[in-house]
Amino acid sequence: MTGIGLFGAGGHMGTTLIRAIGESPLCTLAGGCERPDAPAVGRDLGELAGLRPLGLVVTDDPGALCDASDVVVDYSAASATMALLPVAVARRTPLLVCTTGFGEAEREAFAEAGRAIPVMLGANMSRSVLAMYELVRTAARRLGEEFDIEIFDFHPWDKIDAPSGTALELAEHAAAGRGVALADAMVTARHGETGKRRRGAIGFSSARGGDVPGENSVFFAGPGQRLEIISRVTDHRAFAGATLEAAVWLARQGPGFYGMEDMAAG
Repeated sequence: MTGIGLFGAGGHMGTTLIRAIGESPLCTLAGGCERPDAPAVGRDLGELAGLRPLGLVVTDDPGALCDASDVVVDYSAASATMALLPVAVARRTPLLVCTTGFGEAEREAFAEAGRAIPVMLGANMSRSVLAMYELVRTAARRLGEEFDIEIFDFHPWDKIDAPSGTALELAEHAAAGRGVALADAMVTARHGETGKRRRGAIGFSSARGGDVPGENSVFFAGPGQRLEIISRVTDHRAFAGATLEAAVWLARQGPGFYGMEDMAAG
């Protein structure tokens, strides 16, 4: 069985994964880690998730977590992830990153780390969104530039990055379907008198509020018609299944910088 360590163990997904691992025949819980000032540090991981005590306490030492784990799953924040990355490399521990908010420099750091350990970046681990990527690419390819593309994401009040990582991934698939570079097509801010929309642009808008786990929509607005592709996640458990499958898969791989499509390919 694959021993999974949780980085960001005290968050929504951390406690969801503690419960999911307890029900899984594929993996076991190896440990959990939080930032030093987090209230979860020192607490039993089972009690943290509303379960019986497991005899594993939340640590603030990422090195100890890596040493105890076959693979570490990260649901923290971008800055915390970048602090974890060199520790995982030094300990030769595979790393599944499910955090968002990374720029090009951070992605290059993941690729460099992939020369030493297996690293996977998954912006969204719900199966509906994973299917949505393929649908969006197909729609973008089949619908011409007379169909304007708009991407909308709605996430909880405490999400700190916008557009979301999922929205950016959806846009990458839309751009690939159109055969263009996203950097040349994306429009992320509109305010005041902006002028007419540029043909071929991919627009973004974001909403933050409440405890919405995640809602993502891609609109293809054409003459007299509109196609909408929407994923609504209503429970954090929707992310757990694919996360654990990816973690178990990644633990068996050699060094490399992987995406979810690599796991799907076998």
